[in-house]
Amino acid sequence: MKTRKFVSLFLLYCLVVMIVSGIVLYIMPHGRVAYWTGWRFLGLDKDQWDAVHTIFGFLMVIFGVWHVILNWKNIVKYIEKSGGIFLSATILALVCLIGTILNVPPFSSFMSLGEKIKNSWKKPAVMPPAPHAELFTLERVSSTLGISPSKAVAILQSKGLKVESPKETLKQIAVENGVTPAYVYSILKRAVSFKENRRSAVFVPGSGMGRKTLREICREMGIPVNRCVIVLKQNGLKNVSPDTTLRDIAFGNGMYPYQVFQILQEVKR
Repeated sequence: MKTRKFVSLFLLYCLVVMIVSGIVLYIMPHGRVAYWTGWRFLGLDKDQWDAVHTIFGFLMVIFGVWHVILNWKNIVKYIEKSGGIFLSATILALVCLIGTILNVPPFSSFMSLGEKIKNSWKKPAVMPPAPHAELFTLERVSSTLGISPSKAVAILQSKGLKVESPKETLKQIAVENGVTPAYVYSILKRAVSFKENRRSAVFVPGSGMGRKTLREICREMGIPVNRCVIVLKQNGLKNVSPDTTLRDIAFGNGMYPYQVFQILQEVKR
């Protein structure tokens, strides 16, 4: 009897945690924004909420199975005495499962509402240059901004941030200084100015260059667009056209916009 009470009580705790963590995961911003802005709720970040939901989900399964085993005889009797209710509950569960998989209303509407809530969170002034950019090392970020790692370290230190090594990631630097990866990156980005002179041109992530078409980029660099198209295709890139944005060309070929830009910089060298 004590075992049954313990299992039932623990299942109740699991249910409460799953409800809370499930609601948080439903409304939290998308990972790209959550990680970049250091988003937290009740003191926990996205990874911690994910961990809480996952661990207690497994615990709920384990103790749920244990609960069924302890009460198997009673469950069988209950099913036998309420066959109609059992059948109705089974059909309803299957309808919910199939409806969710097929993404039809009202299940699709519920998921769409979640997306609207996630997208309603305030976006950072400077968006990340690539997915999970918070995991980029300072060394990698400095190369995309066209400055040396030592220069990047100096810039951050001049703003009062503690930086041990350019091998540290933006996230590590942010955590050590009690700021967000977006803040660390914004300091570096502001210190770098984009010059339209082709020889000194650098790709500045977050500046909107990725949304420009290949024609616009080549015009700024002083390179004939047809020449750019030929060079990119020679480098194995597909679906390249003058009116395609740098971002679409990059993502369509499993690259980042700055990597396509680096290829273009070699055109006249």
